[in-house]
Amino acid sequence: MGEFATTFELSNQFVDEEGKPAPFIHIAHSLENAFNFSFGDAYKSKNRVFSRKPYNLTKALDYLKNLIIKASRNNKMKKDDFVSL
Repeated sequence: MGEFATTFELSNQFVDEEGKPAPFIHIAHSLENAFNFSFGDAYKSKNRVFSRKPYNLTKALDYLKNLIIKASRNNKMKKDDFVSL
């Protein structure tokens, strides 16, 4: 889940009521509520994502990365696709 929260923050696809990119902590709390779990320390989880070795990826994350690259190449990602928290 740390990967998702970090990716959502960096993508700037999630916006608040004012249309500004949602802060990491709001995204983390939304994921906690949606999936009924607790990060404990969300920022610690975020730091672990960045401190991983580049070769220590799961197949699922690699698959998601490839889907994002493919979608961006096909121009399927538009500014109108923003999601509001």
